[in-house]
Amino acid sequence: MADNSIVTNLQGNDQNSGNVTEGSKKFIFSATGNIMVATTEDGATNMDDGVRDVFNEASVFFAAMTKSITTTMRPGTDEPYSSYNYTALNKVIAGSGCFVKCTQEDINYETSSFGANFSKELITALLGLPEGAGALSFAQAMISSIGQEGLKLSGSQSKEDEKVGNIVFVCEYLFGMPIISATVVYISLDEVKKAVDVGPCLSVNKTNLKMQMHKDVYMFVTPKFIRQYAGDLDSIFTSSAFGTLVSHLKGLLEPQVSVTGVFENDEDAKEVADKVLKKGLKYTIRGANFRTSGKLKFGDSDITTDSWAQDKIKFSIDQDEKDEQALNIVMDNNAQYLVGKYTITSGS
Repeated sequence: MADNSIVTNLQGNDQNSGNVTEGSKKFIFSATGNIMVATTEDGATNMDDGVRDVFNEASVFFAAMTKSITTTMRPGTDEPYSSYNYTALNKVIAGSGCFVKCTQEDINYETSSFGANFSKELITALLGLPEGAGALSFAQAMISSIGQEGLKLSGSQSKEDEKVGNIVFVCEYLFGMPIISATVVYISLDEVKKAVDVGPCLSVNKTNLKMQMHKDVYMFVTPKFIRQYAGDLDSIFTSSAFGTLVSHLKGLLEPQVSVTGVFENDEDAKEVADKVLKKGLKYTIRGANFRTSGKLKFGDSDITTDSWAQDKIKFSIDQDEKDEQALNIVMDNNAQYLVGKYTITSGS
């Protein structure tokens, strides 16, 4: 456990919100509960446009993250990741460059509540909300979805899927200063199986429930390359900037490309020496995770590919002599991988 880890004991029927007396704070959640906006101002009209733009970036990032996760196939299955899959969520967080971990906690949660009260108390405790925080109508659906995903993954053969969780972006406007953080809550599949039954509603199967959860809090740094926001959702989801962000985040979820080397196309192939490719010869790039199709680029020119598989790409050199240029693999998801810099000779 990292040095900034702490253990917190929470009881669902005895909340203690230790950070709300520092200032009078009002807050509101999105319909799904994944975006929370809090302010110390008297009303939303006191929030200037610059602050709204900062908060909009968090909303756009969350939308891109959700789309990238739920449109990426889970390895070894014929279905995409769920937005509650902690493995996918963590890959995006770790690789996006937008999150700085501040704290992590092991949370021992104890409650005697059931159903909607259980869900509301759990969300209230995890996010440090004050007692009487409101209806939190999203709470039961959120907790139930996490539980259902956990029970579904518990039957998976993949060792990758060991936890389920969710993320809440907290956008705070505190005394004129915009601050965005992200709270990620997750739980092991063993704890899910021990704690819940899934039916039309999530129900606790013990009168006194004890379970261990985990909470990581990040500072969220808004992605600077998304600079403009459209007035409607359609233009956001079809914008090139949003598409670029989704493609980048999807790439973080997929297996990483690796290249063993470039070999002559003989049965007992030897690796290409001195980074020189000869016109009229055939070669093979060996490695892993090349996907199922794509193209090779030598500088700005296309290289003829004879066959393409996950672990090898066979290609022919029919170009005239060329000085040293980059040989790139461009896969069918537009992701690129630099094999190296090579020279083409006539072979004489």
